[in-house]
Amino acid sequence: MAKKKELEKKEEIGSAIVVPNKPQRGFEEGIEQKDLILPRATLIQALSPEMTNDELDVKVGQIIHSITKEKLPEEFIPIFKFKNYIKFNPRKKDDPNFIQGIEPGAIIWRTNDSNDPRVVKENVWGDDGQAPTVTEFMNSFSYFTGVAAPVVISFSKTSYKTGKQLLNLAKFTGEDMFSRKYRLSSVIESNQMGTYAVFKVSAAGKVDAETFKLCEHLWKEYSPKSKDIQVHEEGVEETDEPPF
Repeated sequence: MAKKKELEKKEEIGSAIVVPNKPQRGFEEGIEQKDLILPRATLIQALSPEMTNDELDVKVGQIIHSITKEKLPEEFIPIFKFKNYIKFNPRKKDDPNFIQGIEPGAIIWRTNDSNDPRVVKENVWGDDGQAPTVTEFMNSFSYFTGVAAPVVISFSKTSYKTGKQLLNLAKFTGEDMFSRKYRLSSVIESNQMGTYAVFKVSAAGKVDAETFKLCEHLWKEYSPKSKDIQVHEEGVEETDEPPF
């Protein structure tokens, strides 16, 4: 009886995410990493498509689940980081890099390989200060309490500095990345082009033993395959850069 209760307790670890203690029927053929699409933490901007959806009650600076559109809990635990690179077609058709026949803002190509020749060539600043034509994302594969799947927080452009801050906060604890939890929020910033939201992170203390075990399981399951991780990309361009 005691053993049964122990198994039940393990299944409840982490609220919505369950650490399987037996084979899952229906998955006998196995699942490739490329078949799984992980949700993203979407930071709402003025031009985010969610702002025009009358069924959603969202506002600029709110952080939501990219697939369910529900507001994400504030606390999260970063499990590991990985990078990916996306080249978008410019929003303005008079941009010299605009490609005819492709929608403004659409994805031209993507890769998780930092050694991809396209990344090496295009992820650099021009001699006259021109920004790179490819967007670099620093991603935090994270666990939000009560959310049924890991969520990826993507830091890029105006929020890239926040990604570095998170990395530094976690690194200098001297512990596993998933030993500490953090708060994810946003702040409104402005420049000569307009007003926009950027991610903000702050420390929120140590995780409990059971949550640590859950995060350790996710780290073992996903970290070795990080280069194959597919992230839900709806509205990705609006998520991490000013809406102009």
